[in-house]
Amino acid sequence: MKRKLLSLALILALALAMAPAASAAALSYPVAGGNIYFDATTGAITDCDATVTAAEIPAEIYGVAVTSIGNRAFADCGSLTSVTIPDTVTSIGANAFLNCTSLTSVVIPDSVTAMRESAFRSCIRLSDVTLGRGVTEIPSFCFMNCAALTGISLPDSVTGLGQGAFMASGLVSITLPDSVRELDQAVFASCPNLTDADLGSATYAGVWLFQDCPQLSQVTLSPAMASLPSMMFDLCPALEELVIPEGVTTVDANLFDRNCNLRTLTLPSTIQSIRGAAFYACTGLTDVYYNGTALDWAAVRVSSGNDPLITANVHFSEPVAGFADVSTGDYYGDAVAWAVGAGITTGTSADTFSPDAAVTRAQAVTFLWRAAGSPEPTATSSPFTDAADPSAYYYKAVLWAAEQGITNGVSATVFGTDRSVAYDQILAFLARTAGADTGSGDWSQAAIDWAAENGLTDGLTFSAKDACPRADVVYCLWFLG
Repeated sequence: MKRKLLSLALILALALAMAPAASAAALSYPVAGGNIYFDATTGAITDCDATVTAAEIPAEIYGVAVTSIGNRAFADCGSLTSVTIPDTVTSIGANAFLNCTSLTSVVIPDSVTAMRESAFRSCIRLSDVTLGRGVTEIPSFCFMNCAALTGISLPDSVTGLGQGAFMASGLVSITLPDSVRELDQAVFASCPNLTDADLGSATYAGVWLFQDCPQLSQVTLSPAMASLPSMMFDLCPALEELVIPEGVTTVDANLFDRNCNLRTLTLPSTIQSIRGAAFYACTGLTDVYYNGTALDWAAVRVSSGNDPLITANVHFSEPVAGFADVSTGDYYGDAVAWAVGAGITTGTSADTFSPDAAVTRAQAVTFLWRAAGSPEPTATSSPFTDAADPSAYYYKAVLWAAEQGITNGVSATVFGTDRSVAYDQILAFLARTAGADTGSGDWSQAAIDWAAENGLTDGLTFSAKDACPRADVVYCLWFLG
């Protein structure tokens, strides 16, 4: 059994806790390379021999269920290459696998509902982690110094990440599920290989969240996060562009503290306060895109020490094409201006574009037809009962789309003019218009793959079967035009 260093206070505490009875309950169980040790009174694995190479933990030891892996149970077992955790285990103790430098993979079953701090800290070869759906929090320093851990999928049962949970790990990319709400301080600090991070729907983050991540170049912040914490991007020289989403009201002091190469910044119209020296290190900041008007900007409280922000070229948001619901700050703003100017579409009223309104099949093919130059169809009559009126704005567009193989009707005699168009459908229309083959099999995936190959999906957030709004249809046409 490997030696454990105990403080005098702990030794006295153990002595007062009826040591003979506890010792009598300690049972050895043979595994590859040595023994693991089991406390039958608590159901906990308590220790292992330093020579153990593979620990296949059974559901029961001598008829008693194994329900937990105790504090430091496998700590410093440098020969341990694999461990099997049965689905009777509900908790993994603090430092349970600390410094297991040969451990490469671990599967945590759904039965585990609690893990304690530093459970897998400094497992430098740990590269494959499967987290069960019973886990609700990644505890403090859980995967700190796990240099081989380049990626991890968090189940949607996880709601919080503890202090330094992935600090100094090998993560390259991280996407948080929407279930994650709380991020403690320094969760991803000192990750040398981290290039991109998506914070999902997190509502809170502690200080130093990404401190000293030298490769971090792309961050998607959560619109549910009202405040950005201090030193969030301290020592992040690769981050040259940042979009702070609508919903954020406050930027704390020293957001960028050292070694800043930020060039462009997008600020939401919801911003109310930018605190002391949040951007003082951003001496290369040239352009700030503010999603409000100049009058709105004048009301934002900008504390001292933010000279680079104040002296940058601030671009204010203004209405596009006279529409009150489309502004220059919107990602689709240029697309709407193009679509109106090119006669692709008008607004839904004199001063509204209705960017979020779903597009119908009739509207979609009309947009495509007009973008193609409104070519005359060959057919002089329509096979579709719901597109039979030659005076309808979509009449020629429907005939053209059917002739070009862009889309058929929903049946031999019905085009489905009033049915909404899903994202995968509009992408398929676009692909076919461009001459791409979406095939006769999984046309939906083929269309999405085509869009990805052409860079179209980089600017969109969507689900394939969701209804596509007017804004995104004109954005797609503008992007490919």
